[in-house]
Amino acid sequence: MLGVFIGEHDNKIDAKGRLSIPAEFRRELEDADPKWESGKPARMVIVYGDERRNYLEVFSVADLQRVHAQIATLPRGSRKRAELQRLYAHQVVMATVDETGRIVLGSKLRGKLDLKDRALVVGNGETFMIWQPETYENDAMPGLMEEDDFDPTLDPSTWLPGGGGPLMDL
Repeated sequence: MLGVFIGEHDNKIDAKGRLSIPAEFRRELEDADPKWESGKPARMVIVYGDERRNYLEVFSVADLQRVHAQIATLPRGSRKRAELQRLYAHQVVMATVDETGRIVLGSKLRGKLDLKDRALVVGNGETFMIWQPETYENDAMPGLMEEDDFDPTLDPSTWLPGGGGPLMDL
């Protein structure tokens, strides 16, 4: 396994709200679930957030544990810690992959994104995202911070360390 989630997958949602998770994503979820055993479903955490998020972000168990370890380093009672706990502990849903490779997206999650019969499942490195397809096409990078050295005309591979593209520093 690669250890990351990559690729775009346009998948159907059935009448019961079940969404197929790509097979390679399921293998990554199994590898990152400390309690997973062969023949049992892999667990994951779906972070839905508030109105600032127009997508669902899916974390493996191990990656969400790492996020919570980072949160724990912030001072108790700080605004940043409270906001992070709200996002990564309150505004989440645990899910498991069923024997057919699907998860159930409850009405709350489908309603948040106005999902009907399709969803776009998009790899995002250590997480993957679930988008309403039209929203993804129009607004896939909301709320990113401004960076003085960002040039939208450059090939993104130039921002890898060393600036020479993906193979220069491997």
